[in-house]
Amino acid sequence: MVGMEKKKLSDLFKKKEEAKETAKKPVAKKPVRKAPVKKAAPKSSLSDAGADVKKFTEKLDAKKKKATEVMHSKTHQDLINAAYKAAEQLKIAPWVLLRAAEWGHFTDNRGKKYDGPVIDDIDGLDAAQKAALKKAVGL
Repeated sequence: MVGMEKKKLSDLFKKKEEAKETAKKPVAKKPVRKAPVKKAAPKSSLSDAGADVKKFTEKLDAKKKKATEVMHSKTHQDLINAAYKAAEQLKIAPWVLLRAAEWGHFTDNRGKKYDGPVIDDIDGLDAAQKAALKKAVGL
């Protein structure tokens, strides 16, 4: 720095100070669009919640009653056929479904009306098997 002129040094310091000032200047921010505020629905009372639960349970009971009627209108042979269709859809052997549903004895009396539980109440079946059987039966 021995050979530098004063003017060049002062110019150098001015440039640095100008750079600092421009960096400190706040940049105008674009306004953020806010989503419209939705008004909350009025809170329902406990009696309303109880009525909703009652409607829901009534709907479930009606579905179960319909499923029971449909299942009990089927013969053992109808359910064997449904198991074959469901097994084809699931790409498994039909006997896997028949045994899991505890329907292995249906071949003994194919014409007998079914008197067992509805498909949803059979513990040996997983969710996919239940869904496939219900579709094959028509539920």
